[in-house]
Amino acid sequence: MPEVTGHVVVTAAQAGAEPVGWVDGVPVETSALDAYLVELARSPQGTRLGLDATGGAAPGGDDQRTRAVRTWSARTLLTDRLLESEARRLGVGRPGSPDNWIDCLQAAGELEVLLPSEADAYACYQANRYRYELSEARLVRHVLVADKTSAYRLRTTLSGPSALAELAEEVSVDEGTRARGGSLGWVERGQLAGFLEQAIFDAAMGEICGPVESCFGWHLLVVEAVRAGRTRSFAECRNEIISELAGDRRRTAWREWWERRVAESITVPAGAEQILSRGLPGTSHRH
Repeated sequence: MPEVTGHVVVTAAQAGAEPVGWVDGVPVETSALDAYLVELARSPQGTRLGLDATGGAAPGGDDQRTRAVRTWSARTLLTDRLLESEARRLGVGRPGSPDNWIDCLQAAGELEVLLPSEADAYACYQANRYRYELSEARLVRHVLVADKTSAYRLRTTLSGPSALAELAEEVSVDEGTRARGGSLGWVERGQLAGFLEQAIFDAAMGEICGPVESCFGWHLLVVEAVRAGRTRSFAECRNEIISELAGDRRRTAWREWWERRVAESITVPAGAEQILSRGLPGTSHRH
């Protein structure tokens, strides 16, 4: 099998009948690359790249760009062939799922992922404490109506804050919260806009507030609870951090495995550009 040397583009004229490369010793013929280019030419991307219906340069097209497209296509074709071969070998049923690849590699004993320790998790927590800050929040229930007159009229009918949930189920035009008795859940600063947010954070807990106008209509609301801003403790965040670090390590191990497989399995003719990985199993790198 030819050694990989040099850094030049792959062209049909240079390649002739010689394969554009080999995947685990199996040749990928120039005809396969030509067919791939025809497929690419049918796509909107092919039009943007200046390919005609045969996969060659459109009249008046940039020949240098066409050679670059052919080189990119050769690289993509070879890596696609390797992906397909590895998916069959490992029994990957969902090639679009990175987790499926990782699970199959671990089952085959080809991928070992070192799980993060308690010390790793704590170091991550200390270095990223800002990520675990909780802003001040208020638990809010509201009734939304379309006009100011209706809002003021309904305000006079409320016997107290506890009546707001029943009223929301009866008349609120906010379909997203109506079935929940008007509950907006916990609202943090910055989640809402203008007078409505200001009214929520100015309101005394347990008192009916409004009507307040927003772009959606007119609101009657009550703040049912207040949560002060604070930083979550490491104990609260521990499992979340360990899960995140474990996921990062799985993806890193998978990326390194893929890079090794490309280096081990793909070769190209002497004088052709080195085929480098431009995508991973489960990522979109085709047109």
